[in-house]
Amino acid sequence: MRISIRISAVCIAVMLAVGGVAAQSTTVRIGVPERDNLQYLTLWVALGAGYFQAEGIDPQIVVAERPNQAGQLLMQDRADVSLLQPPIFLGMIAQQRPIVLFANLLANDPVSLIVQRDVAAKLKLDPRAPLADRLKALKGLRIGTSNEQPRRLRVLMAEAGMDTERDIQMTIIPGDEHLTVFKEGVVDALYTHSPFLEEAIVNLGAVLIVNQAAGEVPALSNGQIHSLATTRAFADAHPDRVLAITRAIARAETLIHTDIVAARQAILKAGVTVPSPKHLETIVNLYRTAVPTTPRVSAALVENDATLYPARPSAPDFSKIHAADFVAPDFAERALSR
Repeated sequence: MRISIRISAVCIAVMLAVGGVAAQSTTVRIGVPERDNLQYLTLWVALGAGYFQAEGIDPQIVVAERPNQAGQLLMQDRADVSLLQPPIFLGMIAQQRPIVLFANLLANDPVSLIVQRDVAAKLKLDPRAPLADRLKALKGLRIGTSNEQPRRLRVLMAEAGMDTERDIQMTIIPGDEHLTVFKEGVVDALYTHSPFLEEAIVNLGAVLIVNQAAGEVPALSNGQIHSLATTRAFADAHPDRVLAITRAIARAETLIHTDIVAARQAILKAGVTVPSPKHLETIVNLYRTAVPTTPRVSAALVENDATLYPARPSAPDFSKIHAADFVAPDFAERALSR
């Protein structure tokens, strides 16, 4: 069953705090893969801080039945705008679906590497040591990862001249089993993301060895990961609404980089459920540096995503398909020019 969530009294109060509600708000349906995923913190901050409402937008959050169906919300006219991850938007581009990406919400890959506390102590791992030294110290360890991440784990290990097939024991584990195998000691380390990352750090004593979200790995940084997309038809018919959404996202990105306390409060006001304040503090501290300073989008970054992420059902052939046809950079440029 589709889940639709209207912003209510708590966000109305926020709207008043940021300068009042527009005389006539326009409803825009915003699709998301999951309701409580903190990887989408840029969107949640814009929502909870009242930035959409300040732009005259009444946001209606529409949650996909499954995380990999956020793109279908656009194609089935169940959302006007949708948050898409690389496997989804790359697959839609391969199928030449009529979409355009217009705002970048996450620039650094959110997957990081954590190690069992006793393993870290035994190996005398120093999280402040040079990246190559930290990675070389992991030689021979059992590292768990999901089936979408081996390509990026290979890129990470290559920073130290290491090979995942030769130098570590890479184990593919379904995402919902990450915490179980870590807790039971089935693996020595996890290459994982929120919500497993903060839970392992807060409650399982995990040691963060590589904070990939902070941009420690150049090849996995300064990219375009989570993006807001809309259909070409909606962008052509309602450019003012797309521009207003982009301005709200730009304000959220600024807040995340300038006032982390206010950003965390906005996430909570957006109605995101978190296990504890410590979980929220931990993951926002890690992920704030993964958020771009502006929502600018780029065809070149979309093409680079195809080298790092799987695509469903298949990857686009950019020798035949033009990535620029699926990117609308003017909205971010106009949003930043005022």
